[in-house]
Amino acid sequence: MSPRPHAPPPPGAAAAAPSSSRWHGQLALRFEAGAVGARLVHNRHAGPLRLLKALASEDGRRLEAVIVHPPGGMVGGDSLELEVELGADARVLATTPGAQKWYRGETTAGTCTRIALSAGAFLEWLPQPAILFDQARARQSLAIELDPAAACVGWEVLVRGRKAMGERIAGGHIDQTLAISVGRRPLWQERLHADATDRIFDSPLGWGGRRIAASVWCCAPGLAADRLRDLRDRWRWLLDPSPVDAPTPASDASGIRGGATVVTGGLLLAKILADDGERLMSLCQALWRSARLAVEGDEGSVPRIWRT
Repeated sequence: MSPRPHAPPPPGAAAAAPSSSRWHGQLALRFEAGAVGARLVHNRHAGPLRLLKALASEDGRRLEAVIVHPPGGMVGGDSLELEVELGADARVLATTPGAQKWYRGETTAGTCTRIALSAGAFLEWLPQPAILFDQARARQSLAIELDPAAACVGWEVLVRGRKAMGERIAGGHIDQTLAISVGRRPLWQERLHADATDRIFDSPLGWGGRRIAASVWCCAPGLAADRLRDLRDRWRWLLDPSPVDAPTPASDASGIRGGATVVTGGLLLAKILADDGERLMSLCQALWRSARLAVEGDEGSVPRIWRT
């Protein structure tokens, strides 16, 4: 069976849900530490969700896992389930080759991702952004469970509408959750549950009229408190490098607003709002590499798939 096409509509046309049957994809991956880097020991998939590649990074210190959804987008009724497990001391960077698109639909499309990290494991979770089209109904959940001796650095980025198309989100719904726990003890849980016209998107207490929101985290329970605070200060400088007495903060001038805080022991979290997707992703990468330096002692290398 060939993949169902999920091509975007021509310029000026509304994104409509294809009428063909819905897709249900499942993917379960497990990685273990090997003699040289991590190795893939379990790979089970059903439907349109699979591991495209698992190859050693350029620095040779971790395995790069490229996860792909071949149709390229979600419509009403579609569902994807992803499970990623890292055994003791395994080091993996997981990413995607392209953005996850959520097209117009009468019913909800959902993705559910569950991540489990054993002692000494380190995961870098770096997917491309999720893009909501007008009238999309999306449900997205990510749950990360860490052993107290594990670590995870990652991000989730949500984009409302296509700037190049001048798209305005006039309808639809988003239900997005992020949960992080250590040793089965919840450290952080957040949820965005809103219609497209909810005032949270325009309110200065919410998105402030911006199109893109990102969460970036460094969860490293074993990292010394002073080193985590140093990393927080570094993140704050990256988010706003202007002098404290400057009349206009750099974040305002660039259209990017963000902040970072240690929300609880072992968890540093940054929240960022922006209109420029490229600048936002460059900033997320800078936060990721500085966090990796704090946790692993080096900034690592950019995933190979990003260069293709």
